[in-house]
Amino acid sequence: MKVYDKEIYSKQESIKTIAVVIIVFLLGFFAGYAANAFNSEDELKNTNSTYVEEDVQK
Repeated sequence: MKVYDKEIYSKQESIKTIAVVIIVFLLGFFAGYAANAFNSEDELKNTNSTYVEEDVQK
């Protein structure tokens, strides 16, 4: 004999909804992190912090 409890059912549904939201958030976060890492590879990285300016006199 099955016993149907509305409170238990509603708690289970809310837990499922929260789990889906967390999983979607994590997937989006990791996708954004991977896309950012992929785009930053193309940027020029300046490791030299010293700039030399030459005086040009005409």
